[in-house]
Amino acid sequence: MGYLEPRSDKLVTQDYDLVHSVQRLDVRPKQLLLTAISHVNPQVPLSKQPKPFVVDITAQQWIETWGERLNPYRDLKESAEQLNGKRFWIQNDRHKKSWRNWITGAEYHEREGRITVQLHPDLMPYLCGAMTVFSTLKILHIKGLRSFASIRLYELANQFRRSGVRQISLDELRGLLATKDAHPRFADFRRKVIDKAVKEINSKTDLEIRWDPVKKGRSVSGIKFYIKDNSQGDLFPGP
Repeated sequence: MGYLEPRSDKLVTQDYDLVHSVQRLDVRPKQLLLTAISHVNPQVPLSKQPKPFVVDITAQQWIETWGERLNPYRDLKESAEQLNGKRFWIQNDRHKKSWRNWITGAEYHEREGRITVQLHPDLMPYLCGAMTVFSTLKILHIKGLRSFASIRLYELANQFRRSGVRQISLDELRGLLATKDAHPRFADFRRKVIDKAVKEINSKTDLEIRWDPVKKGRSVSGIKFYIKDNSQGDLFPGP
């Protein structure tokens, strides 16, 4: 069996469409997924990637990647269980959505403190080979984030790091942060989701974000994010 070997830089490269997909995960399964993706070398064509796209992750790797945990063995096991069977939605166009699977399966090795995760063939084209538009993040820069919304907002902002501005409709943002049906009042969504995520990103990552509401009449219809490198960037070494 061919394993995808861990890479010391822990870089995660994803196709634009994958970053912009609808994902419904808790924070730890998301962290496990990013850890697994960091094993994929994006410069290697899909046809030459080791098959069947298996990643081996030890409890020690988990700690080194995301920091000390009370029970890394349990975290790994529960994260794999939650990730199994989950899917992401790719918006092909205004009228067509495609469902894709994250993993084919996972196996927890009880006495060895490790898991093997098999990335699904549906996912691999979004991680390597002929990706025309993609973005790369370093796990070191986001290891301090403790919510799914914070990690997702970082991914979405990181795509527009160079231009420094990203505008997105409110409905789309709710979907991308997995809060579509939560906090219907904008004041609550702002306080419980946006402000919390922005504060955490600004204090714990290499990005600094501020934002303004975009209004249509009296209602908020979207958000304009302003993105720049964090002034404390020396705390977050680059790739």
